[in-house]
Amino acid sequence: MAIRAIVFDLDGTLVDSFEAIHASLIVAMTSLNLPPWDLDTTVRHVGRGVDFLVESAVGPALKDKALELFRTDYAKTCLTRTRLLPTVCETLTRLVRSGYALAVATNKPIDFTRNILEHLGVASYFRCVLGPEQVARPKPAPDMLQAILASLEVQPSQCLYVGDMPLDVETATQAGVSCILVATGAFAWSDLVSRVAVPVYRSLAEIADALERRNSP
Repeated sequence: MAIRAIVFDLDGTLVDSFEAIHASLIVAMTSLNLPPWDLDTTVRHVGRGVDFLVESAVGPALKDKALELFRTDYAKTCLTRTRLLPTVCETLTRLVRSGYALAVATNKPIDFTRNILEHLGVASYFRCVLGPEQVARPKPAPDMLQAILASLEVQPSQCLYVGDMPLDVETATQAGVSCILVATGAFAWSDLVSRVAVPVYRSLAEIADALERRNSP
């Protein structure tokens, strides 16, 4: 069945947000007199949501206070420290012009997600944007993708999910949706190729090219 909808992860897929996330995590950790992580450690823990990230960094006893510190700082700085990844705007434009319905499924809190998409000028490309507060379970559970499928009125076989890490493959598999990855986030292309059994591209533009070739007569 032909693909009608494409759902994107956010961090590492559409936007480079690692610097912003890391900076706010460091504020939380140092405020609690904890030794700060380096950037690579932070990046390895991004993807499962802010609760997982912060608890991994400070432990369960300090999680609530650290979350408050993180959210306060991130709300002030995320817009200036987050940027679109290369080829995102032109790729989204190509996909919309080709008739695909686009959506975002992210474990980032929905208020931050919407503000970032608006600030970067790409919110209008997406018919549906979901975060973890809007479903019972965050990714890798299939809840977000299932809700988007219902909202867009498409079947799993008509949807493609684009992410940047093995967690995204797990999410798509549970939802019965095809998945491809782009090596613009936490994992290098060679790492992804060795870890997953789905196509891995080096940029979003390559994905648009592949879809155009697939649909060519």
